[in-house]
Amino acid sequence: MRLLQRYTNNETSAAGGSTDLAADTMEGLEEGAFCETTRRVVIISPYPASVRSLVMALTIRCYDVLVFHHETDPILPTIQSDLVIVDRTKAAAADSAKPASFAHNALMLIGDSAEEAAAGADSLVWPCPIQTALAKVEELASRNDPLPVPESAGQWLRHKDVVMDLKRITVHKAGVRIELTRTEFDLFKLLLANGGGVLTRQDMMRQLWGDSYFGGSNSLDVHVKSLRHKLGDDPKTPRYIATVRGIGYRIAD
Repeated sequence: MRLLQRYTNNETSAAGGSTDLAADTMEGLEEGAFCETTRRVVIISPYPASVRSLVMALTIRCYDVLVFHHETDPILPTIQSDLVIVDRTKAAAADSAKPASFAHNALMLIGDSAEEAAAGADSLVWPCPIQTALAKVEELASRNDPLPVPESAGQWLRHKDVVMDLKRITVHKAGVRIELTRTEFDLFKLLLANGGGVLTRQDMMRQLWGDSYFGGSNSLDVHVKSLRHKLGDDPKTPRYIATVRGIGYRIAD
């Protein structure tokens, strides 16, 4: 029989747990404070009592928490969540790999074993201090948070899931920051600002390095290749940078 528990703040207060834990997790929150925003976390554990303190702490922190017994529950793939937490503390090391169905964003709770910790997924030795667990959950659950709306639209350039902040000189893809060199940043900015129009290699080199640049176009191609690699872009089926043979480059459709 499937167990699905949905925890709310009122239910949590009756769920039991340490008074000290409640005091720790309530730090910085006013009593009766309204949760204006929330993230959804799914917890899968065959031993729900062992994760009660985590459920309680997350609920107090305005997370919407759903608890299941089994990883194979057919309803799981239909639930949208910001993070799936899978209790593997009593699982064999061979079973500690991250399930494919949770590949988008999952955290494995593992036992205190070096062999289990080498599983390759995002993992957390459990039990652990609750503040350590909260910090890890916050880090993973916020991975795909949308970036804040800019004060000035002219400060940002956008293309699909990539956002360029011209003021801070940063680039994010799907909410994750991509580290670019200054030349790569200027190159990408040049393509985005051109609105999908084709730029010749000569025009790009002139705008990047000035009229006095006498190097070959191979240098430009090297920077484009590096930029594509960091964006995870395939030149054969481009999502971000398209090659216009014999001419130059443009932003892909």
